[in-house]
Amino acid sequence: MAKVYSLVSTKGGVGKTSISVNLAAIFADLGQRTLLIDTDFAQNLSKYFNIPFPADSGLTQLITTTDPEGCISHTGFSNLDIIVNDDSKGDKGGPILPFLRESSSHVLYFHMALQKLATEYDYIIVDTQGAIGLLQEAVILASDEVISPVVPNYLDSTEFVTGTVNMLRSLLPAPGMKTTIAGRPLPTCNALINRMGRTNDSREMAEWLSREFDEVGDGMVRVLKTIVPDIAAYNKAAGRSEPAHRFEPKRRGKTPSAQETMLELAYELQPKLTGRKPHDVLSAVEA
Repeated sequence: MAKVYSLVSTKGGVGKTSISVNLAAIFADLGQRTLLIDTDFAQNLSKYFNIPFPADSGLTQLITTTDPEGCISHTGFSNLDIIVNDDSKGDKGGPILPFLRESSSHVLYFHMALQKLATEYDYIIVDTQGAIGLLQEAVILASDEVISPVVPNYLDSTEFVTGTVNMLRSLLPAPGMKTTIAGRPLPTCNALINRMGRTNDSREMAEWLSREFDEVGDGMVRVLKTIVPDIAAYNKAAGRSEPAHRFEPKRRGKTPSAQETMLELAYELQPKLTGRKPHDVLSAVEA
């Protein structure tokens, strides 16, 4: 059964798409069947890869019909598929948000669609828009775990505490109930320190976040031990439509490489993968 991770934050620009791509890619290179889904109307994830054979459909069909047939594109990398977001208009006239507003049951369609893919993949990684809305709620309710990147500065950190955590809290089961409206517990939120700088301010803010969550998270939040450093490899890899761990397997100095960081994250989220290494043959699948 596929494990579903969603990248969620009420703030944009914190690195959700980068983490989505690179976590999915490291899972894939560890031999895991992995599916990426882009639910962000900016479509940055959909544009990351040069998809050689795009599917006829995408997110719109998946959400409005719960039918994944014809929605899945192959990225050109082994074990890594993607469902692109084909609704670029969003709240400016696109089809997905009006559909979600039509009926309270429609927020569960995404969950039903992913259930149909549960035996086809080991991991499903869902990228979301930096906002609060029905689509974000639909994704969270369909997830096994949430990952929320947090840049260790004052504005981003406080937005996580007051925005993302409060959004999750709003989806808690009703008093006396153990499950959400999706019939499952609310997923755990994993706070991931992203773009960690070398300044004292960054270190102090990361330490503050770690201290805060027992109080403000109501047990819903854990801070991951993995920290993603602020290095150029992630942007450079994106410019080449390449996973960062392939672009930078090693680096000099004390700062871990992109591959070392992504492996650490994969191992922390899925301890059963600990010790596995990316395949020796890391070239893209030939058309």
